[in-house]
Amino acid sequence: MKDLPDLVVREAVSSIIWSVSSCILRITLGLVVLLAEHRSTVHGSGSSSSDTTEEESMGVLGWFKGEILMTLSVLAGWVLCLFPRKVASGSAPGFVFASTWLLLPIQNMFGIIPNIPTRICEMSLGRLSKREIAVVLPIHFLGAMLGVFVAQFLSPSIVASHVVELIIYSEGNPWLVDFIRETIINAVFTVAILVVPEIMKLNKIPRGFAVLFMWPLYNYSVDAAGTASTFGPDVIYALRCVGKNEEVPLGQFSHMIGPIVGGLLGGKIMSIFFPDDVSM
Repeated sequence: MKDLPDLVVREAVSSIIWSVSSCILRITLGLVVLLAEHRSTVHGSGSSSSDTTEEESMGVLGWFKGEILMTLSVLAGWVLCLFPRKVASGSAPGFVFASTWLLLPIQNMFGIIPNIPTRICEMSLGRLSKREIAVVLPIHFLGAMLGVFVAQFLSPSIVASHVVELIIYSEGNPWLVDFIRETIINAVFTVAILVVPEIMKLNKIPRGFAVLFMWPLYNYSVDAAGTASTFGPDVIYALRCVGKNEEVPLGQFSHMIGPIVGGLLGGKIMSIFFPDDVSM
């Protein structure tokens, strides 16, 4: 299969770029949340006489810095209103690691959506052979790990720990319940990310607006605590290995296997309702 080396290179590069970009987006959203929380902390704590004395001693420069910080915190609060409601609490990891703002531009560059459920879905459509998917899956896991490691290494120490913060799902539900939820939402996700952008393209609507149609998917809970899907087992594995140097616990495996099975189910749905044009 002479095209396999080219596929390997494109898969590796795209998965690393996606992983690093996702970590940057994660850091950015984390800083926005911290700024927004600063405003509520200031309003909630009030001001004491000692605070007033300290502020007076700081002079005009200190007052000016405080005003800038307060203005930024207000703006951060407004920005958070534009995102899914679970972003602020960190319970919508899919919005970061499966954002169409990242996946679709990478697809434009490399012709690949660097997302494991989506690639499995494409295998079911015949776009990838079983041999190719057997090569692609390990590349995605390694690419995600390398991307997280690079992002952590290049990040300032103050945010480096946030880059590798684990995605831990509640185990309050039976394993099967979380598995079914992951399977269903990932099947819908793979269909949506393959179909919605094409429909928008046909109607000459910028594909950047595709994220609006993915909103409900990023919010859908897959565990007892209300955390949404990551839409990628490679992300959970990479954060666990780079951040803690340990394997994913068995109790979390419903969120590793569910996206894979969801990709297969999504492929079956696509082959029935949105099959590829074999004449092309």
